[in-house]
Amino acid sequence: MLLAAVLAAAPLPSAAQQGSRRSEQDQARDAVRDGRLAPLSQVLSALSARTPGEHLDTRFSETTDGRPVYIVTWRTPDNQVVIFIVDARTGRILQQRGG
Repeated sequence: MLLAAVLAAAPLPSAAQQGSRRSEQDQARDAVRDGRLAPLSQVLSALSARTPGEHLDTRFSETTDGRPVYIVTWRTPDNQVVIFIVDARTGRILQQRGG
């Protein structure tokens, strides 16, 4: 619940951050098209089969060692917020926080 409160209280991204996020989305889309990354739809399907609930948000990022990841925010039927860190190349869940 604390994580949900923190996420809800987070400030909205600035125009520069929104532009950066758009660039990240474009890069991810190009990588999926080229076959270098797993499609987000495939990742969300696997998460849905594993953890019932609702997809809230996804960010594309990299780990400190340069591995591309999807950071997926998910809400379970009992309103718990779960953050999944998913390897964007393979679709494998690397880490789960919350829930």
